[in-house]
Amino acid sequence: VLPHLRQMVEIVEHGLVDEQQKVRTITALALAALAEAAYPYGIESFDSVLRPLWKGIRQHRGKGLAAFLKAIGFIIPLMDANYANYYTREVMIILIREFQSPDEEMKKIVLKVVKQCVATDGVEAAYVREEILPEFFQSFWVRRMALDRRNYKQVVETTVEIANKVGCSEVIQRVVDDLKDESEPYRRMVMETVENVVQNLGAADIDARLEEQLIDGILYAFQEQTSDVDTVVMLNGFGTVVNALGLRCKPYLPQICGTIKWRLNNKSAKVRMQAADLIARIAVVMKTCSE
Repeated sequence: VLPHLRQMVEIVEHGLVDEQQKVRTITALALAALAEAAYPYGIESFDSVLRPLWKGIRQHRGKGLAAFLKAIGFIIPLMDANYANYYTREVMIILIREFQSPDEEMKKIVLKVVKQCVATDGVEAAYVREEILPEFFQSFWVRRMALDRRNYKQVVETTVEIANKVGCSEVIQRVVDDLKDESEPYRRMVMETVENVVQNLGAADIDARLEEQLIDGILYAFQEQTSDVDTVVMLNGFGTVVNALGLRCKPYLPQICGTIKWRLNNKSAKVRMQAADLIARIAVVMKTCSE
């Protein structure tokens, strides 16, 4: 698409200021698709639409705004570091306001754009930590998000991307207590996030206190499973955390093995099978710790 990008952008750009909302929306979506296809090149072709897009996110609401945000979310990763940092700070004001939106479609787009902005090179970890983290967790880490599969997936992906920027412990300490939440789908969402974060970043910056909370939480979440849906999430999460902690697991192994033994004697075949699977995942660590 690169050789034709500038012409294609010029052909559609007038639609951004059209009086019909549908035309504005479809134009913004077309620009989003072009930017996605051109990644990571072609930012100069979008020069002419930056101003109308920026003006648009301040004026529009609802579906129109969602489409404009989507376009910006795909254009920011094409920019060089300084511009990306500046534009992220500008768009974040609107995104944080829209964290409160009741519209499911808007939530999905906001999560996606936050993920794209955070992953961009010029955006600093300190900025993400101070400006985005508190609002993000307050708005999206709620039980309701775990009930809709698409939102759940997007929340997990965005949180993992934030962790890649600000570090493992920064994110885990905010969700670790929710491993003991009374809602099982929510516990599963926390476990999947913990698994992905630890898998990407390891456990080096998890201190002793957080490590204790983490083991305690995954043991609770593992024992309290009642549904047969997605049991592999709990298995993967448990295995990943124990393997990442390695030797540091030694003090907790008697407790972990006690839980496994108890589940190996359960009357349900699925529970016994899952306990046996867990042994396979953590046997290497048991050997390392000579337990």
